[in-house]
Amino acid sequence: MSWVDRFRRRSSPGKAAPSAETSAELGEFLGSRSGVEAFIEPPTAVYAMTLCLVAGDGEHLRRPVKNERDAKRLCAEHGVPLYDARIVGYPKRMRQYDQGVREAAVSLDELPPLDVVDRPSEADPGEG
Repeated sequence: MSWVDRFRRRSSPGKAAPSAETSAELGEFLGSRSGVEAFIEPPTAVYAMTLCLVAGDGEHLRRPVKNERDAKRLCAEHGVPLYDARIVGYPKRMRQYDQGVREAAVSLDELPPLDVVDRPSEADPGEG
């Protein structure tokens, strides 16, 4: 080993392709949750490029992806918006999900009935 070899870059952690199991987990999450958004996370010195999927209730799944193009393809197949986590950050519901906080959802059954008041028109065409 020469002195120069010590400064050469080792293989980057972001170059490995995700396994078939990882791809299946991402696909299952996308197919079984509603309101899913995807956030691409850049590779770091320790971790590969990852895709973080966040469901409407805040449940999330983070798995490695090969590159941004594969992440875009996966999201396009499932009709899920893809955001860059460095630019937009993460939704607040992720933290709330981890803390066990649930926002109260209002269903249509809980809303009061709509009162419709018929107002007579000022100039009724039938009356003369």
